[in-house]
Amino acid sequence: MITMDDIAGAWRLVAWEIDVPGMDEPMYPFSDKPVGWLVYSPDGVMSAQLMRPDRPGLGGRSIRKLDEEERLAVLETFFAYAGHYHIDGDTIVHQVDVALNPDFIGQDQFRKATLNGEMLTLTGQETDVKGRQRGHRLIWERI
Repeated sequence: MITMDDIAGAWRLVAWEIDVPGMDEPMYPFSDKPVGWLVYSPDGVMSAQLMRPDRPGLGGRSIRKLDEEERLAVLETFFAYAGHYHIDGDTIVHQVDVALNPDFIGQDQFRKATLNGEMLTLTGQETDVKGRQRGHRLIWERI
């Protein structure tokens, strides 16, 4: 069983893989070298930010001044949410209070956790728009 003390601190994203039925190889939504931080406080607060490593700069422009295609590129290359968390056996439950995707707000995100030394692997399932179960695997290294 994992405890809050076991995971408290900051973690750097090493890999994010998605297993899709019918595909021989996993998908890498933010490339095979994603960038991200995951922070768990000892008192039950968490925050996660993930992004592609090759996000283009905005040239000093405000996001509000970008055209639709540029704004979409900003949105599609970054993911974040934060809130409280608790642990139930080997599952970390993220209770989302704020998120880039408004549909996450007020939802619980369940992540099966495996801790191996300084590496934390979180896995979760989702149903995609085609009704397929996709398995997410995020591998984090303690900072």
